[in-house]
Amino acid sequence: MNLAATQAESQVQSGRLGRLVVARLKPNEDIIDSAEALCASHGISLAVVRGGLGSLIDAELHYLGRSGMQDIHVPGPGVEILSLSGEIALGESRLQAVVADADGNIFAGRLQRGRNLSFITIELTLQEWLPD
Repeated sequence: MNLAATQAESQVQSGRLGRLVVARLKPNEDIIDSAEALCASHGISLAVVRGGLGSLIDAELHYLGRSGMQDIHVPGPGVEILSLSGEIALGESRLQAVVADADGNIFAGRLQRGRNLSFITIELTLQEWLPD
């Protein structure tokens, strides 16, 4: 491992956790836009995603592969969210997910804004982050 490169790419932030928000997203709501709106409605400027359950109509992910950014389209309907993590900051949210299609195939990557709509519902848990 190249320690200099690792230090240049990482950041350490001190702070504390604040309020916990648990919400249910309705059908056809984009998960990123909805999480940002949820934070804004509670006056939260930065939050960590503690988890999420539910399903997406389709999933649109991307990841950095050997040949640059790669897009993954997971056709639905009913793409199940197996794992959800990341952080919410208005306009700069980053959510990573592991999802499964109806055949049980598993995919992982960063969710693309505006392209991951809830199918039936999504249960989302966010926690406020209060940096020092």
